[in-house]
Amino acid sequence: MNLYEYEAKQIFANYDIAVPPSIRITKAEEINTQLAQAISQSKLSFPVTLKCQVLSGGRGKAGGIKFAKDMDEAETLAKDLLKLKINDLPTQSLLIEPKMAIAKELYLAVTLDRNHGCAIFIASAEGGVEIESSHNVVTSRIPYPYHAYIARDLAAALNLQGNLLVKVADIANKLYKLFVAMDLDLAEINPLVINGAGEVIALDGKVIANDDALGRQPYFAGWLENHLDGLSSREQKSKMTGLNLVELSGNIGILCNGAGLTMATMDMVKEFGGQPANFLDAGGGADQKKTLAALEIVQENPDVKVILLNILGGITACDEVARALVEFIDKHPKRQIVVRLRGNNQQLAEEILAKRNVKLFPGLEDAVKEAIKCAV
Repeated sequence: MNLYEYEAKQIFANYDIAVPPSIRITKAEEINTQLAQAISQSKLSFPVTLKCQVLSGGRGKAGGIKFAKDMDEAETLAKDLLKLKINDLPTQSLLIEPKMAIAKELYLAVTLDRNHGCAIFIASAEGGVEIESSHNVVTSRIPYPYHAYIARDLAAALNLQGNLLVKVADIANKLYKLFVAMDLDLAEINPLVINGAGEVIALDGKVIANDDALGRQPYFAGWLENHLDGLSSREQKSKMTGLNLVELSGNIGILCNGAGLTMATMDMVKEFGGQPANFLDAGGGADQKKTLAALEIVQENPDVKVILLNILGGITACDEVARALVEFIDKHPKRQIVVRLRGNNQQLAEEILAKRNVKLFPGLEDAVKEAIKCAV
């Protein structure tokens, strides 16, 4: 789950990482109330920065960050920015902060390195856009258990010294702490700036929370529904149901349990000349209700001519899937569906489906060929 910048910065502030003072508005008229109040309270002062809050990168290049020297200019810019789409995603709100005098920019992030099976620091003595093209990026594997010297070594590798080394290392320690505590896939500060007073401040932030860990993070309870921009309506529905759906351009709806099995099924469909309409992984413990929901989501795609269901019952019981199929077939009797069910409670599933004259394919190759035949 991608977070908005203002949400990322709130998490940073919760872990004592300095962020600029700010307000957030959703309507241009709020400039004359919220911004005026913040200025009267000396929380903000002109010039200010107005930043589109959108779940997309490339905001700066797309014109999603502007500077205002007074109230009239701020209101005019706010009206335009709130209408702006960046990579086809709408601006949900604006974050307004003071325009900061920057002495130096850095880049700092913690993310997962799946090749090494651990978290890593990524840092650079440069910040800003296109950091990935910089030749001065430092990466450092983070061992477990964690020790504070890891962050000091990282800061030293950026050629920082003295008090600045200590401050940046302290922020790196805090960034790793929140990364672990909140089950994140990414915690990024770009840029991490040093202002004229020598303060180190997170001027921008990006946080990605691990979808599979949201259930054990009370902080994120109820957030998912408002963080699904960029997904189709069916992809949004699948996310809210706990399913993993990626829509494609074919006409064979694919429903499996497990990402590896789903990918293998898609590969075989392609190998024999078919075109998958989607990737849908119902997960390892899909019950009757979840399987039925998955079938309905695939069914809703008007391009789908046949559904190919390939389930290997382990944690998922085949009879649960069979009952979902019966309910689905009763509701959609004209829908073509090809079924392969193997594993846990397979015999019981066969008995259930025999009452609806559903043919079961023992081999995946035969099932795929049948699905392609039906899709022609």
